[in-house]
Amino acid sequence: MQAVNGDHCVDVSTVRCWVKQFKDGELGQADLSDKTQRGRPVTASDQLHQDRVEEMICGNRCIKQKETAVTLGISKQRVGHIIGVLGF
Repeated sequence: MQAVNGDHCVDVSTVRCWVKQFKDGELGQADLSDKTQRGRPVTASDQLHQDRVEEMICGNRCIKQKETAVTLGISKQRVGHIIGVLGF
């Protein structure tokens, strides 16, 4: 693997260690579902924000994502996500 991927690849001994841990049940019983995490919940994609983004875009088709984000107080990435959801 290292011959193909170079330094971006873990070495064989690390992979063997992981396989052993999974087989022995140390990691094999791990819960892989998403867990709730601390921090601010994602609320920027709610219906209110979607409606406001749609209203801003319909009012000015040349508006920039950054301008929309600043006006609404959300990230540019969330605005891009909302635009994708709305299908613009």
